[in-house]
Amino acid sequence: MPLGPRDVFGFVVSEPRADPAPPANVRDVAAKPDVPRAFDATGFALAQWIADAYLCTLSEALSAIVLSGALPRALERFVPAPQPPAQERRGRVPERLIGFIWNDCAEGFGLEAFVRHPEVRRIGDRAAIVGYLRTLVEAGALIRTRTFAGARVSDTRVRFLGPGSVPVAGRKVAALAAFVAGRGEIKRSEATLAGFSDAVIRRAIAAGALVETQRSIDVVRNGRSVLPAFAFTAEQRAAIEAIDALVAARTYAQVLLHGVTGSGKTLVYLATIANVIADGGRAIVLVPEISLTPQTARRFEDAFGDRVAVLHSALSDRERFDAWQAAARGEIAVVVGARSAIFAPLEDVRLVVVDEEHESSYKQDSVPRYHAVEVARERMRRCGGVLVLGSATPAIEDYARAQAGRFPLLRLRERATAQPLPLTHIVDMSAEFEAGNRRMFSSALLAAIEARLARGEKTVLFVNRRGSARFLLCRTCGDVPHCRRCSVSLTVHRAEKLLRCHYCDAQRPLPETCAKCRTGPIREFGVGTQKVAEEVQALFPAARIVRMDSDTTTRVGDHARLLDRFGADGDLLVGTQMVAKGLDFPQVTLVGAIAADLDLHVADFRAAERTFGLLTQVCGRSGRAQRGEAYIQTYSPAHPAVRFAAAHDYDAFAAGELADRRALGWPPFRRLVYIGVIGRERPAVEAAAERFAALLRDDERWEVLGPAPYPVARLNEEWRYRFAIKTRTLGVVRDALRDRLIGPARAERGIRIAINVDP
Repeated sequence: MPLGPRDVFGFVVSEPRADPAPPANVRDVAAKPDVPRAFDATGFALAQWIADAYLCTLSEALSAIVLSGALPRALERFVPAPQPPAQERRGRVPERLIGFIWNDCAEGFGLEAFVRHPEVRRIGDRAAIVGYLRTLVEAGALIRTRTFAGARVSDTRVRFLGPGSVPVAGRKVAALAAFVAGRGEIKRSEATLAGFSDAVIRRAIAAGALVETQRSIDVVRNGRSVLPAFAFTAEQRAAIEAIDALVAARTYAQVLLHGVTGSGKTLVYLATIANVIADGGRAIVLVPEISLTPQTARRFEDAFGDRVAVLHSALSDRERFDAWQAAARGEIAVVVGARSAIFAPLEDVRLVVVDEEHESSYKQDSVPRYHAVEVARERMRRCGGVLVLGSATPAIEDYARAQAGRFPLLRLRERATAQPLPLTHIVDMSAEFEAGNRRMFSSALLAAIEARLARGEKTVLFVNRRGSARFLLCRTCGDVPHCRRCSVSLTVHRAEKLLRCHYCDAQRPLPETCAKCRTGPIREFGVGTQKVAEEVQALFPAARIVRMDSDTTTRVGDHARLLDRFGADGDLLVGTQMVAKGLDFPQVTLVGAIAADLDLHVADFRAAERTFGLLTQVCGRSGRAQRGEAYIQTYSPAHPAVRFAAAHDYDAFAAGELADRRALGWPPFRRLVYIGVIGRERPAVEAAAERFAALLRDDERWEVLGPAPYPVARLNEEWRYRFAIKTRTLGVVRDALRDRLIGPARAERGIRIAINVDP
């Protein structure tokens, strides 16, 4: 439909209202595309709830629910006039672009192919090219037409790969063929998720090393699921029975499953879901990020076969939408995916599982800023289902509610393999420095690594920074290179010879001398994964080292590929937070946290909780099949987050953390809302933040803190200030924000607000 100078898509969400005399300026709908239904009644109800709970528009809420595959594609085409425009009519459009259009595109061109053309990309980025085309359209030199792609009808056929009959040639093709042969037959998307590129898959098929087939998935079959051959522990059986009883009651309930690392929480999920399916119900499983937990995803596929849809980054928009439609048709019994999977159009959902429920990735950081756990609660309330929250380090708020008796707390205190939790040592790096050790590794950790290498066991080294160093410093003038667009220092990536901003990805060549004084020597400070990997390789040249961070996992399937490589022949895995999630290697008997307190003192009331959770999770990777060890290197050895993580004592940590939060009025004792004020001019942003905060100060039902700059005050050339509202009556605050703030904020030019409820 036309909206000003734009054409936009709209959704019909109610019966038409009787309006005998519509306003004269109302324009007709441009087209009614014939497309499948974009969302079901449950999805629409959840969108309405999100709009109300998180103070966004219904349109913004629907953007989280509607898959891109449900929208028709608007195809723009441009046809040049017979002659190029005169100089005075072409404005700032480069002569090079004029020549390309009228010499090479005289018959017309589509927008998407045009902006991707190598010649056009050398002229400018997408935004600049679109601006040039708009100028030419306004000058009458180009005629623009827009059509809609045909209806996207969901295809129920799925592509499978099986072993071929032609001998394998080529290392990558051979590895792919062996991967498929070991499983008999797999979905093509599984091969992509495992790290094999589409080009390698095509080569294997063309050479006859693999055979690709397509077939339809039948409606969900009855019968038992194939669960792993594993004897349940007494604690697991008790948890399964408790959850089954809640599901059988067919009324809303939630439960916190608090199990130590390696206690077999996933097996509890599988068993309870199998019972739900056997009774004719459906289930949804949320995981923090499917590409980070390929082992977990495979367990669900092994157990439920074609009845499970695993939504991950290896799927195209079309494949993801097809899985969505298959769920709506009843062909899927279980949907596994990241936070958006909670909107899956499944009927009769009786169980939702949120694995690693403490993870911050369940909270969306862009509009709509919903939390998937809260949406899951609302969905289960509406349909009378059960919500299972599972974690070794539960969110403090959920733990406090369970302790208060608001819902059951189920415990798995022992590892499923009967192995003890790893013996964890705290290493005071200040004492190491005083003893003359200037390396990033303590003497004890180096000795432990050497012992594991000698015994053929595996080690995981965790450092919560990528790159080779946190920043550069000139030893003469003290200058630290900063990003020109963000208020952060640039991180050193020595292997690529770059300085890089980890927020906007701006890059500069790595200098040899100071760019400011031109004379001073520069030195790298801080450590990152790249530096750790280089240092440990220098100390142990024969060791096979795998590095896993966002620099080495840029493609779909890189996570699984690196983990498979580590499992097959790696000695040490060096990585960021992603090595703390979903790893289960029996040969890992040593974990080292290189700089455990990097994020312990940041400006965030959850800093201690996150540090405790990370240390507990990463140390828990050790000793799954035999007694393991862990070393926590820190400059804050007495901090509760470090001490209790080393002791594997969540209850003691939570008790202290809750006492501190009660005294300071932080969640769960009060609700919190952040109001961000963002714009390009710093004085205007600061003044607007002060005005907006003043609009809300005169009420005793809440407390206004700030405004103050964000921890990263400037991001992508925009200045950011925020203030916080603490309250015990969140509904009243929501009403006040609607009545007093949102309207005036929208009237401000050059300023926008970002409302974050329960950050």
